[in-house]
Amino acid sequence: MKSYLDQLNERQKDAVTTAYQHVRIIAGAGSGKTRVLTYRIAYLMEELHVSPDRILAITFTNKVAKEMLERAEQLVPHVKGHLRIMTYHSFAARFLRREIGILKYPLSFTIIDEDDQEKLIKTIGLELDIRKSDPLNKKALSYIRQMKTKGLYPEDISIVHERFPQEKMCLTYYEKYQEKLHRNANVDFDDLLMMTLKILKDYPAIREKWQSRFDHILIDEFQDTNDVQYELVSYLLRPSACLYVVGDPDQTIYTWRGANQDIILSLDKQFEIETVILDQNYRSTKTILDVANKLIDCNKHRVKKDLFSTLGDGEPIRIKKLLSQDEEASDIVQDMLSRHHRGKTYKQMAVLYRANYLTLPLEKMLNRYSIPYRIFGGMRFYQRQEIKDVLAYFRLLVNPLDDVAFERIVNVPRRGVGDKAWDSIKAYAAEKQLAILPALLDKGKTLGLKGKVEDAIQSLVSTIEATRVKLKDQLEIYSEVLRQFIDDVGYMAYLKDLDEDDRIDNVQTLFQDLEQYLHENPESDFQTYIENVALTSAQDEIVDADYVSLMTVHTAKGLEFDHVYVMALNEGIFPSIRTMDDDAYMGVEEERRLCYVAFTRAKKTLSLSCSGDYSFQMDARLIPSRFFKEAGLEFPRTSPLLDSSSSRMGPRQPSVASSYQTNAPTQQTWSIGDRLHHEVFGYGDVRKVVDQMIIEVYFETLGLKKLMGNHPKLKKVTT
Repeated sequence: MKSYLDQLNERQKDAVTTAYQHVRIIAGAGSGKTRVLTYRIAYLMEELHVSPDRILAITFTNKVAKEMLERAEQLVPHVKGHLRIMTYHSFAARFLRREIGILKYPLSFTIIDEDDQEKLIKTIGLELDIRKSDPLNKKALSYIRQMKTKGLYPEDISIVHERFPQEKMCLTYYEKYQEKLHRNANVDFDDLLMMTLKILKDYPAIREKWQSRFDHILIDEFQDTNDVQYELVSYLLRPSACLYVVGDPDQTIYTWRGANQDIILSLDKQFEIETVILDQNYRSTKTILDVANKLIDCNKHRVKKDLFSTLGDGEPIRIKKLLSQDEEASDIVQDMLSRHHRGKTYKQMAVLYRANYLTLPLEKMLNRYSIPYRIFGGMRFYQRQEIKDVLAYFRLLVNPLDDVAFERIVNVPRRGVGDKAWDSIKAYAAEKQLAILPALLDKGKTLGLKGKVEDAIQSLVSTIEATRVKLKDQLEIYSEVLRQFIDDVGYMAYLKDLDEDDRIDNVQTLFQDLEQYLHENPESDFQTYIENVALTSAQDEIVDADYVSLMTVHTAKGLEFDHVYVMALNEGIFPSIRTMDDDAYMGVEEERRLCYVAFTRAKKTLSLSCSGDYSFQMDARLIPSRFFKEAGLEFPRTSPLLDSSSSRMGPRQPSVASSYQTNAPTQQTWSIGDRLHHEVFGYGDVRKVVDQMIIEVYFETLGLKKLMGNHPKLKKVTT
């Protein structure tokens, strides 16, 4: 036993051997918290002679539970098979297998997953005369999950005034949902915890029986505990039992999922506790920890600590401010290539970002240089459902014979085309020996479909054809024609009804990609763009184990890499404007904690970057994130059009702006307020200069239009 205690530093040893009944371990990133928790369990059994079946250890993932169990059994081999280390849900399932009968449920209940939940909600919707595709189904399921996270069943909810449209309808769904679960002897994941809590609260004999089983309860990642989970633990904890929790308030990044940081912060108000702070980091260099400490110290709602390392200073932090998102991606990839040529493997590298929609420029650049990569917690940009939907619409503009594309979009958004109606449409096209779109263009209203369905199909077909004519006439910038097209077919409204902000951002990113393509290839046409996209999306999946990892910061929590790149550190992106809109003060603190998690994933080098591109999500030019300054990082004073770095300035890559000037034909220079004349649209005034290549013009008869600044039909009017 003494041998493994010798492997601990003094703070870790104090944490493992403490004699306090209630203990709170504040374990900083990379400080060895899993080792401390595992050694504590071994210490209880080996030194204090606590029987393994008197110990309950709770983790947040099955993977960690399995790893801890294996480590503990290696340290104390004779306890194998008797120690309990499990997740909250695993414990609750075991509890309910013995006690759920008190709620008039059979012990043979089954647990349904998320797909089962969605199907059940749609079935309830049909019973309420609501279509399967109606956004209300998704809203109702989200409402049910939110209420269960708060520990509320339908009977606990009283709606006097609706907090949002259709809240009462969502409650009706919830009531029917629980009735069906009970009738089918089903429970969902949230029910596992809520039913366990209900039994412990309402049935004292059962509560006392389970309390008597545990002398020690130990909990990992305690900062992520929600109110229901903590209440459950409180009912398992008898007055003489010991509570031992390990966590880091600075890494609380799941409040949107119910995690309550106040639980770990205010534990000393509930118990007489010993708090041990683990602040020696065994992962990162001093330089990385210095910026991470400085950043998180801006948060006020925390337990003060400063991580330190004995691993040396290491390389300086690499910060870059680039002109565009493409240039930012190129800079990251060039640095990866440089490191790879110096013997570093790609599997030692990771790119972290705030949201999945940001990956497109990076994916294109990695593909260009044949660098293997894998996206975790997401899928390749062009393979995402909403992108495939929009590209299917685009393909029909290029190729009206594309029946596969037509079948994909005919009912997205919902137009009432059921199986019967779709069979009729296909039969009609077969009879005319035409592809579906040309067949529908060649006829009147004689398909025999219901009036509303027929009208919807004809409206779709007419919109496709009208847009094809617009593209052929080339009067407007084609990305703007396509943006209007996707609006006209109702797709953007459909995404808004689904309340899918990430999917809307992805579609906006696709249009940004289109405009970027226009910049770089001003003489190319729309069909060429579609071909390029098709080639990218058809690439084989990478199977080589040596790949760069791409993931959101949430996905990266608990992981570490030698070389970490944090991209798109821009105001509104990271920190996220949505999180700050929800709660201005606490939202910024959560975003700062998330950034702290990103920084502390890095072992040897940390690269931080942002761009000054125009963002269609923000409808503004991007500016650097406040987190640069808060972390004590400053860009050198140079021209705002130049890239900057605080260290290791390598050879400058040609800027995107420079390539535009080289490739673009001669053009007029535009300023806001310029008067102009368009041969077709008439007179107008420049309202916005997105870039000298793209301008927004208010025409007296047509309103706002977005045009190429070098359009041959466009002339500046001088007075």
